[in-house]
Amino acid sequence: MSWASSMRMPLVLLLAAVLAGALGACRPLYVPLVPDDAPEPVRRTRLGSESTLLVSDGRPTLSFTVVDLAPEAAAGDWLAVQWYRPSGAVAASESVWVDETSVGVDLDFVLPPDVAATAGEWRAVVSLGGFVLRQFRVEVAIDPDE
Repeated sequence: MSWASSMRMPLVLLLAAVLAGALGACRPLYVPLVPDDAPEPVRRTRLGSESTLLVSDGRPTLSFTVVDLAPEAAAGDWLAVQWYRPSGAVAASESVWVDETSVGVDLDFVLPPDVAATAGEWRAVVSLGGFVLRQFRVEVAIDPDE
């Protein structure tokens, strides 16, 4: 028996042990299970995915639908829209009372007529009970010939 053939078997065993260790390291050691008493997801107030902030007749116009109300807002709360100028300053704010009967109703807000629509990026922030639901942005371009 030669030296090469006598070393082949321990070398194969050593290689197998190294491969087994390497493959074992690729498995997660623990997969956490979801407990049976896991809390239910919290219902939140949500706006519809078709919500838009567009420019109509040179004025930002916000349209959205409340698709779900948080349980604490179902009895009624003020949904507020705050308009921000391109400079970042608050230009105006509006609010409407929403309750469980408001789910699925289309709501439209137009920048109030007493606020000049200047060129630049306008933002509208929608909130309910002090909790921001969503921020929208639109670029307003003013025609210099008008």
